[in-house]
Amino acid sequence: MLARIASQQSRLLRPLAVRHMSGEARPMTRFVQYPFDKTKMTEVRAWVNESDMPASVRAETGVKDVEFSFCPGEGWLAARYIFNDLDDMVAFLGTDALEKAKKAVSTAPHYDSSREVHEFKGFYLKEV
Repeated sequence: MLARIASQQSRLLRPLAVRHMSGEARPMTRFVQYPFDKTKMTEVRAWVNESDMPASVRAETGVKDVEFSFCPGEGWLAARYIFNDLDDMVAFLGTDALEKAKKAVSTAPHYDSSREVHEFKGFYLKEV
């Protein structure tokens, strides 16, 4: 019985492996949220709008889209990136623009260094 279950599970996983290994470029996403003082939404918004960080990351090759959001309930400044494909995302992760953006955020006036940055990278589900 266990052999039959293992065989069925193996058959279920095969189509995923084939699709994953296809040569098609698939859009990728990077979602990162930085901790800020949740009572300073106006100040954080002003800081983001006045900084050149959004324009510099948007100008990078392979960055298809970047959105910024602020959660005043918990105090998070989030950036959601969409890249053309995995190669573009990997290339972006090694750019000076990203390092400058990280430094700008971590030294911003209302940054909360007592909490950790949260980051997620994965496939962008454009069909959803």
